[in-house]
Amino acid sequence: MGTAIFMVLMVCGYWYTSRDLSTRFKIKRSFGWDVYFLVALYGCIFVLQGVIATGLIWLFLLACSSLLNIMPELTGGHHHNWQMEFMNWSFLGIQAPVVVMLSFAVAFCLYRSNWSGSARLNSKGRKKLYKELSRSNGVEGILFQCMEEGELAWVTLKSRRIYIGMIHTASYEIENTANIVLIPMLSGYRDGKTLNLCVEHNYSKWYAEHNITLDSEPKSAMAFRKVILLSQIESLSLFDAASASALAFDSDEDEEQPPQ
Repeated sequence: MGTAIFMVLMVCGYWYTSRDLSTRFKIKRSFGWDVYFLVALYGCIFVLQGVIATGLIWLFLLACSSLLNIMPELTGGHHHNWQMEFMNWSFLGIQAPVVVMLSFAVAFCLYRSNWSGSARLNSKGRKKLYKELSRSNGVEGILFQCMEEGELAWVTLKSRRIYIGMIHTASYEIENTANIVLIPMLSGYRDGKTLNLCVEHNYSKWYAEHNITLDSEPKSAMAFRKVILLSQIESLSLFDAASASALAFDSDEDEEQPPQ
């Protein structure tokens, strides 16, 4: 019986943490034993809800038995103990209250994972969730600000490659493939001696000369998007275009060929 309870507890916890959107983001930010304890925590919650539901059934049977016992004329003088029969009944060698409790735990888990409002967030709900989760992480906070307010981001890679552009999307769910999708405006590299930004490609100028926008046809700015793994990013900051003239630039862009 103890093994059955433990198995249902862990399975419910795993099912919920892998299906519920907000919990899935939280568990992706956990490491080591924290993951197991988080799964067990949610499993315990569902089992506890099953215990409460089973207790309510026991109280209901007790109330019905008591009501019938105080009116023996309705039952022909028979004494009823439905709550005791419920406690003593067994199914496949397991007591009925345990079976009912585990059934309720599974039902509550399936409801919370698939049919509740939190499991079916709309775009507004997802945006609110991302905003709350990004407060605890500096990188995610900047990325969310860039996506929400349309700010330009300055991304420096470990290879000293630099991209300045708009953050289109960001994905953090799987650690090994966590990435950002950036629509570049400028790209270049940091000079090893002078540390000046050497601009190789001016995407924004190319967009303007060829009437390229985010939704232009047949080619849009999305055709130039860059997918950058978060593991390759050395630093990330906001880029203030108004103060760009105060920076030291070495222009080395190609005027004839489109940026790559």
